[in-house]
Amino acid sequence: MNALTLDQFAVFIAVVDEGSFAAAARRMNRAQSAITYAIQKLEEQSSLPLFDRSAYRPTLTKAGHAMLPRARRILEDLTDWRLMARGMSSGVEAKITLVLVSYTPASLLGQVLNDFKAAYPYVEVQLLTVPFNTATQFLRDGRAELGLLIEHEPFAAEFERDLCGWIDLVAVVAPSHPLALLDDAFDASLFKEYTQIVLSNFPDSDIGRDYGVQAVNRWRVTDLHTKRDLILAGVGWGSMPKSRIEDDLKAGHLVELRPDRWQGANKMPGFALVVAHKKDAFLGPAGRWLFNRFSLGCSDPECSN
Repeated sequence: MNALTLDQFAVFIAVVDEGSFAAAARRMNRAQSAITYAIQKLEEQSSLPLFDRSAYRPTLTKAGHAMLPRARRILEDLTDWRLMARGMSSGVEAKITLVLVSYTPASLLGQVLNDFKAAYPYVEVQLLTVPFNTATQFLRDGRAELGLLIEHEPFAAEFERDLCGWIDLVAVVAPSHPLALLDDAFDASLFKEYTQIVLSNFPDSDIGRDYGVQAVNRWRVTDLHTKRDLILAGVGWGSMPKSRIEDDLKAGHLVELRPDRWQGANKMPGFALVVAHKKDAFLGPAGRWLFNRFSLGCSDPECSN
């Protein structure tokens, strides 16, 4: 086994793909005897007959059929190694960490990352979903290179940022909740009487402050999925990004609340979604590509809300 070589696997695959030793020799620009010798050595080192040579053309044995996918994988891994090494040697990052708020539209994220995978197939992407009040800290301390953040207050000058979408919020409850029985333009002060499900910071974090909290009794969660689940269960009411609950509204699983006012405005607030990174943190080709591509996200209507 120790004498197995990548060339033997390449010859093995060539014979299979071309259908004969002679055709493989022509493809690889070698003498047929060299092809035959490589296959013989591969069979010897593997202790397996890979081809049945009793017919006019060699055919794979059962062992040959079983080993073929593994041989292809070996050569594919080698190709991946070379391409990744070539990219890293030219400055392409091996890995990018993207911190994002849970309000990020799934359509925007999926579209951009699919394009990124096609452009940089060998760059690993790590996604960190955090409450929106803490996201900038991940960029400040170097835990992430890029962020998809809610611009709920002025950004510090240390960040480069660009608009990539808009988040519209709606207040919702389950159909069984008492608030669901109220007519449109009900008195917004009634919100205070019912439990509000609030997306909040991690328990050990004191960064940021609450936004849009009106109820006296509020339950705090750290992820949007749990917040949605509790609202669906009728535990309380809460605000949700419209893009994340449109299907629930259409199916009647949730009811949109329309009070007469919302903290002095005639509707719930919306937030700009921005892509950002620290100005003094170097972005390689892949990171810069992602920043620029997210900047185009707001041009697609399905990537808003």
